[in-house]
Amino acid sequence: MKPYKILLFLISIFLVLSFISFIYPSNGIQIGNNLLLRFPDFSSLLTPEEKKHADITEILEYHQSDIVENIENLAKDSIKEENDNLSISKDSIINKTPSDSLLLDSIKPSTNKNQPGAIRQHLEYPDNNNAVLFPFFDNLKGLKESKELIRILHYGDSQIEGDRISSYIRNELQKQFGGSGIGLFAPVLIKGTNISMKHKLTGSWDRYTIQSIKKGTIFHKRLGALMSFGRFAPENSDESIMYYGDINLKKSNITYQRTRKFKQCRVFYGYNNGPFIAELKYKDKTLDAELIPVSRQLNTLTWDIDETLDEITISFKGEDSPDLYGIALDDHSGVAVDNIPLRGSSGTDFTKTDLVFLRSMYQQLNAKLIILQFGVNLVPYITNDYSYYQKRFYKQLKTLKSLRPDISIIVIGVSDMSQNKNGQYISYPNIEKIRDAQKNAAFKADCAFWDMYEAMGGKNSMPAWVNANPALARTDFTHFTWKGATVISKMFFEALMNDYNQYLNEPKINNDPN
Repeated sequence: MKPYKILLFLISIFLVLSFISFIYPSNGIQIGNNLLLRFPDFSSLLTPEEKKHADITEILEYHQSDIVENIENLAKDSIKEENDNLSISKDSIINKTPSDSLLLDSIKPSTNKNQPGAIRQHLEYPDNNNAVLFPFFDNLKGLKESKELIRILHYGDSQIEGDRISSYIRNELQKQFGGSGIGLFAPVLIKGTNISMKHKLTGSWDRYTIQSIKKGTIFHKRLGALMSFGRFAPENSDESIMYYGDINLKKSNITYQRTRKFKQCRVFYGYNNGPFIAELKYKDKTLDAELIPVSRQLNTLTWDIDETLDEITISFKGEDSPDLYGIALDDHSGVAVDNIPLRGSSGTDFTKTDLVFLRSMYQQLNAKLIILQFGVNLVPYITNDYSYYQKRFYKQLKTLKSLRPDISIIVIGVSDMSQNKNGQYISYPNIEKIRDAQKNAAFKADCAFWDMYEAMGGKNSMPAWVNANPALARTDFTHFTWKGATVISKMFFEALMNDYNQYLNEPKINNDPN
């Protein structure tokens, strides 16, 4: 082909593409739910948009030691991180020496003070009234004398699955205020997730959630504190069949040392139409066995555990299964922090459950603080007004606070989340609107608020976390890696302890008339 014909051909192609670019919808053409066809804008080809990521240099510099220690442990430990599903903690390999100087989560309370300006994002309060957390701070302060076990329930979406964020907060609180163990977890886990222990089920187990209520799989709303329950026999079991179910729990050597030590095991159960047998086993040895009668209420089965045991198995046998609302591996005193991921949730389903039953479980758990961390499931549904969500979220907060008179609530706002627009990852346009709706609901309900979006660096910060070396967020531009989860949870913990220390230093009003 002659050169001028080639030139004419290329010019014609260029003109056709230019015409398509001119008439093609700027927002693309949606095909089905998962396919969006886009065509590059002609002007963007000539002048490509410069990448505008948030500057997180300050964050990386302040938390460099945490990130580096994490990398060093990966190099030293023979157990590798698998698909970012397992936490490699900074004390995961230090179990070969009794030296207190080498035990990074030693029982000695931390005496480190935050440097001036070290808190990147402070907790916020309605009308700047930090007294909304005083009931919780009172309980923390009184633990030395009370010797009781208080609980923090950390609810969230997929951002906290696998004990991310919760595990760091738990470890740091237990170092300062006592406690050990993983806390409360579901007998049947969300498919594809894990906890900070090796968890294995044997038998025909079923998991029931808020979706089970909506689908009519169950005809009651007793989900309890974990918003789910499990059964080793079907909901309508055959009384002529004997059902079996085992839950094997092994201590993980790639998590915090305090998680691997626990002194009691409690099983929360109820509403079994027939008796069943519950056994506590160590390998093939039965340590204890209980015959549990028919029950129409919430009950607790408690076993003391030798903390040197590296695994336990809880075995069930009966013609009917109870509803198993959770298993707690704790100390007898101190702080317990429960990781409660609710995949797909925006935090608005609590009021759809049996609140009387939920209150009774909160009382048995001695819950003192609730942390709610939601929002990423709402982000893809872009709208101009999130007042509907603010009203629904406020209703949840007000209801949860009413369950116990001394309970405190902290709302952690939505994190940054990016969408691919013309080849560039930028923040969804509705992030700040969702964040504001959460903050307004929190303040109206007299709850504290922590702005994770601003803590990350604000607009377009997620790409900077993804592209950090090492990566602090995954390439889905939504979820943190384990290293990133450590950084963000440390930010939150330092903000919380900063306000606790201020509370300790504030003069207390003496209300005693004498």
